[in-house]
Formats: sequence, C-alpha cells, structure tokens
Amino acid sequence: MSNSSELPSLQESEARPACCGLSSCFAASKKLTSLFLVLSLVGLGTFCFWAGQQSASPDASTQTQALIDSLPLINATAAVTSEKFSMATGNVSDESEGLFVLDHNSGLLQCSVIYPRSGQFMARFTTNVAETLGSGGKGGKYIMVTGRTQFPRASNRPAAGTVLYVMDSATGNYACYGIPFDQTAVPRNQPQQGLLVLIGVGSANPLVDRDDLR
Repeated sequence: MSNSSELPSLQESEARPACCGLSSCFAASKKLTSLFLVLSLVGLGTFCFWAGQQSASPDASTQTQALIDSLPLINATAAVTSEKFSMATGNVSDESEGLFVLDHNSGLLQCSVIYPRSGQFMARFTTNVAETLGSGGKGGKYIMVTGRTQFPRASNRPAAGTVLYVMDSATGNYACYGIPFDQTAVPRNQPQQGLLVLIGVGSANPLVDRDDLR
C-alpha cells in the first residue's frame, strides 16, 4: 500500500522537469527572436547610412552636375495682353533681354533693356503703332509676340536677333519691328535710345482680287 501511494508522487516529480524544460525552450526562442530583430535593425541602419554617404559623395555630385550641364538651354519668351496694355519679352543679345510694352490707348510701343552689369534700364527704343497700322482714334485692340531672326550687322547699323510682331485685332493689320540694339554698348554701360525700325506690314484680311481667282 505504501508503494502504491507513492506512485502518483513519483509521476508528479517526473512531470515537473519536462514542464520546466519546455518553458526554458520558449524563453530561449524569445531571446533569439529579439536578438535577430536587433541585428536586423542595426543592419538596416548601417545600409541606410552607407547609401546616404554614397549619394553625397563627390563622385555622385559630379555625375549629377554633368547631367545638368548636358541638358539643352531654353531661352523662353512670354507675351500677355490685357484691355489697356500688352507686354512681351525677347532676347536682344546673349546677355540682355528686352521688355516690350504697348499702350493700347495711345499706340505707344516701348522696348526697355536692362544692362546686366548695372542692373538698370539703360536702353530704350520707341515707336507709335497706331500710325503704322492705321488704327485711328484711341483705344485700339492690340496683340503682340516676339520672334527670332538674324539681320546683317554693321557698326553703323546694329540689330538685335529679336523682332516684334504687333497686330490690331480690330482691323487685322499687323507690323514687324526690329530693335537697333548695340551690344558693344553693354560692357561700357553706355546708354542708348532710338526708334524701333519698321521692317514690314501686312493684313490678316487681305482684299480678294477676283481676277486672280480666274
């Protein structure tokens, strides 16, 4: 009887070490998982740091600058029109840009140029488009844009590589003007002024000659 009563105690004593061993395995597995997570984070941080150093290296900066330098340069021009004024821009030299302003009320067209070295408007050219386009009266309706061309140049006849087209939207008449801009005056900061040169005129509504249709 004494041996039979001790048997459950013996089974319990044998089961306890197995339970404790299983708990130890879970604890060890948890520690390994935590260690792996820490090592992964450290490795990721090291990779990010290395990648950042590589992107900020002089070689990478040199390659980026070389790519930028290889892109084509664009000389952009712009033109806007309101009820009272029209405005446009266009290059008059390799260093300077002309600002064209047209007063719709008076027909006065002005071209002003800033010299890069002085940072001031040092050149001014004017004309009256109302007289050329035959608008008559006041309050004309105009639109204008700039274009590119290459005129023969001489010391006594300077010319910019930009022309200006102006149209009276009420009549369809238009005119083309050149700018007698002297590029040699810019390095000397020498002011210049004069009249815009009328190159040609035309009409968007030409009269149809019936004889030409036969």
